Amino acid sequence: MRGKPLVAIGIAVALAVSAGACAGRTDTLGTVAGACFRAVPPAESAIHNKGKLAGVRRISSADLGARLKHDVTLSTLPQESLCVIAFKGTYARGSVTGAHNATTGQYAIVAVGAEHPVVVAAFVVNQLPTRFRHTH
Repeated sequence: MRGKPLVAIGIAVALAVSAGACAGRTDTLGTVAGACFRAVPPAESAIHNKGKLAGVRRISSADLGARLKHDVTLSTLPQESLCVIAFKGTYARGSVTGAHNATTGQYAIVAVGAEHPVVVAAFVVNQLPTRFRHTH
């Protein structure tokens, strides 16, 4: 009779371990920025694969426009949600596709439509206009 309780405990442990395995790593970050990682490849193309990913953020075009007041491109965009990807590197004038500002800087910021991953704007700056998270 002593063997039956041990078998029951063994089965319970096996079930607990297998249930824990099902609750493991997922493909998303569980955040609103998680959906923006499909926007990284078009953003990398805009910077010609130069630089290191500094972060990804989801933000409205109006909020980004308020943070980058000197850029007229954002004022022409419809009110929409953007995936904004920041890269750190050395960016000369004209080295980022779609960046119309005549600045050199250490950050390239590429805005991609959240619904359709197409680059809608790009900027070269020396200081990030907002906080970026989720680099991996």
